[in-house]
Amino acid sequence: MKLTVLGNTGAYPGAGGACSGYLLEEGHDKIVLDMGAGTLANLQTVCSFKAITAIVLTHLHWDHVSDLYVLQYALEMAHQKITLYAPQNPEEDYKRLTQMDAFDVKPITEALTFSIGQLKFSFCEMKHPVQDFAVKIDNGKWTFMYTGDTALCDALKSFASGTHAMLCDASFIEKEGTDKHLSVYEAVDVANAAGVRHLVLTHFRPDVRPQKYFEIANDLFKGRVSKAEIMSVINL
Repeated sequence: MKLTVLGNTGAYPGAGGACSGYLLEEGHDKIVLDMGAGTLANLQTVCSFKAITAIVLTHLHWDHVSDLYVLQYALEMAHQKITLYAPQNPEEDYKRLTQMDAFDVKPITEALTFSIGQLKFSFCEMKHPVQDFAVKIDNGKWTFMYTGDTALCDALKSFASGTHAMLCDASFIEKEGTDKHLSVYEAVDVANAAGVRHLVLTHFRPDVRPQKYFEIANDLFKGRVSKAEIMSVINL
């Protein structure tokens, strides 16, 4: 599995930046995980939007979905439709997605599992102000997990078990996160306890350099640490 970082900040993009969005590739399959502001332009430096196999949204906050509303125009012009997996709440936001002709929208629940090529997908609800699902992706040899946005919770600790590589919300450089997001210290603690081998930090504040998060985590994490820098390619 190969991960390309299309965007890495929370709430809003900094100058020249982009909010959360990632391209996961396995063979010919290209899965987009979240699609925040600025990610569509970055995606097209890697591949055509027409090459997307499916899109998975962890939650429906605007900094994770806003470029979908632009992508719909591109897909309509190309007479193409893409499968989109998304949480059903907030209901009005989910309904808005289902009304777009460019997407074949399927609801995410904790019971949902599906396969795309060699990749098997499963989900677990996290702790966030809106419904938010972490996604785990297994190719038969390696398990990758993306936390989406989450505060520290038992569900996160449990779902992280058995994960080889984890792309993790690490919004704060303080010791403790909030009831919405993890701190980098909490991200490291969860990853260490779960036996994660490769921790990829993301969802940075636009006014804090990713290197600062990396330096904190690299001193504490038992395995390999990467920081999600825009357009970086990470082999998982």
